[in-house]
Amino acid sequence: MKQNLIVFYIVAGILLFAGMVYYISKPDYEYSDEIKVVKTWELPFVLREVSGISHVDDSRIACVQDEDGIIFIYDLNQEKIVKEIEFGPRGDYESIRVLDSVAYVMESNGKVFKIIDFESEERKIESYKTEFSSFNDMESLDYHEKLQKFLTIPKENNLLDNREDFIIYKLNPKNFRIENELFSSMSYTDSIFEVKKTGFVKSDFLASELTIHPETNEIFILDSRIPKLLILNPDGSPKILHKLNPKYFQQPEGLSFDSEGRMYISNEESDFLKQNIQLVEWK
Repeated sequence: MKQNLIVFYIVAGILLFAGMVYYISKPDYEYSDEIKVVKTWELPFVLREVSGISHVDDSRIACVQDEDGIIFIYDLNQEKIVKEIEFGPRGDYESIRVLDSVAYVMESNGKVFKIIDFESEERKIESYKTEFSSFNDMESLDYHEKLQKFLTIPKENNLLDNREDFIIYKLNPKNFRIENELFSSMSYTDSIFEVKKTGFVKSDFLASELTIHPETNEIFILDSRIPKLLILNPDGSPKILHKLNPKYFQQPEGLSFDSEGRMYISNEESDFLKQNIQLVEWK
């Protein structure tokens, strides 16, 4: 009888602890009703860890996944991978951006691959080491046409002694060295980052992608850990933060716009949802 009582208290304690963890960690905010999924493409198993997407044209999307140095061309109309392009060894590839016939891929350690004529068998591959490292955990890269610079943001740690700043860096497109002038800098204590939780307010944002809208020049930044979409004004000032429903956005890692400015978001697989690309409307 005594042993049964001990087992009961142990089980009850575990359940109570699990309930407290869930109660504290679950967001107590409403998800944005201004972000709506219009269409979903379920991706094949090889892209279960899809980490970045970029449009080749309005019907084809270039995809990378975490481990393999391969660009996968996914055809939205045919709903399948139509081409695989090898460019590097196994690694941790997190972002891709296609500019005309050149593809740029960033690793989490800050290394950038430039694949010239990437769809051709005669393609040329160059690589550049930035000042970032795995400590910064780099997952974002896009080209700002007006500035003629690449933009990127560390997911984990910036390059300052003060790790509390949310910084978007500018990279020279010729050598991928960091420009002296920052694109933008905000504090994580800014009200735009506040996520109200039971008993306290937590302010953080782990950027998993950064993409510039081709028409408005607004900056769209994803957070995949607690799914969110941050939109900045063209000057880098905060505009709005959308809380994404994990029922539809289980782990958003990639974002791209087509020629008409329509937004596509890719999600890695989760325990219950398949990896996918989604056509998304927003207000």
